[in-house]
Amino acid sequence: MCCSTFAESHIPGAICIPNEKITGEAMLPQLPEKDKLILVYCRSGNRSKQAAEKLVKAGYTNVKEFGGIIDWTGAVE
Repeated sequence: MCCSTFAESHIPGAICIPNEKITGEAMLPQLPEKDKLILVYCRSGNRSKQAAEKLVKAGYTNVKEFGGIIDWTGAVE
């Protein structure tokens, strides 16, 4: 998700890591535990799918991509 969109509305406790910053080759310092549940979303769902695929390629084992914040029915801040 673009961090400007993230600033407008995001899931409580979420962190913003732009898709372009995920290489699929290296661990991210913001996500040190490779087996921890990672929910991936963007605004509409296109970038989140790409990001989730790259995270799995980088070795993360519990990645769940659910589309866009527009589909989220829970709380946002």
